[in-house]
Amino acid sequence: MPLPAGEKIGESWELFDRPDGSSKLRGSDTTLAELVRRDPAAIVGRGVPLGHGGSFPLMLKFLDAHDGLSLQVHPDDRQARGDGGKNECCVILFAGDDARIVHGVKPGVTRDELLANLGSPAVEQMLYSFRPEVGELVHIPPGTPHGIGPGVVAFEVQQNSDLTYRFYDWGRGRDVHVDDARSVVDAVAHDERPVGRSTALADGGDLLLATDHFVLRRYDTTRRTRFVTDGGYLTITCVGGSGRLEWRNGEDTRSLELGGCDTVLVPACVAEVALEPAGRIDVMVCSPGAR
Repeated sequence: MPLPAGEKIGESWELFDRPDGSSKLRGSDTTLAELVRRDPAAIVGRGVPLGHGGSFPLMLKFLDAHDGLSLQVHPDDRQARGDGGKNECCVILFAGDDARIVHGVKPGVTRDELLANLGSPAVEQMLYSFRPEVGELVHIPPGTPHGIGPGVVAFEVQQNSDLTYRFYDWGRGRDVHVDDARSVVDAVAHDERPVGRSTALADGGDLLLATDHFVLRRYDTTRRTRFVTDGGYLTITCVGGSGRLEWRNGEDTRSLELGGCDTVLVPACVAEVALEPAGRIDVMVCSPGAR
């Protein structure tokens, strides 16, 4: 859909199931929330944990952190109140000359020192920051103090949660949640850049990250590629090129065109799909976590 002229758009929710709104099927008023509540086993998978309140377990976003986001931290499932915890990661799609990510603290900073300075400008000097490169994955487990931007565009995968405790906002005057942040923050220290290392897969893809809550793979390919659901959902998000997905419905073959920034949810009841590139396609593929 067209973006409103003259407004800065910080993030685009591509797949979501929240109390105040949910993704709609293309060309329909049916929402993801309605599908999941109607038949969770068919959509998410039998035995796959649902999100808080019986929701779809993940949210997928594109982030445009032209300006630096606030410094913040998220709770885990045990600490979360009224929502799920938030385990998340982002894959860097663009990094400007001023690109920056804050992640954890510098070596030697203790949790007591961090707690004492969470709401003050002094916290800036305690946090570890680095310049990300395009293609890198940054995992942000619950409890990790972090900030994204400026100069970063990223694809984000996260647990279905909207719990964000902002503890410092660069003096911009927005509300902060210092007491909530103190209750969940960890002094995760780094002396080198905290970026993930991918693992090459036999089917031509790369395993970027496997957590208890989701698994993320990437396929930048010119070859027809088959994905088996194994009784759990898949999400497929196109971040480059184009192609189509094909699957069987009884005796019929169905297909769906896939282009830039499109996201497709493959329900658990579909045994497999095939990805046919139109020359080349680059996709992020999410599946349930390895619990």
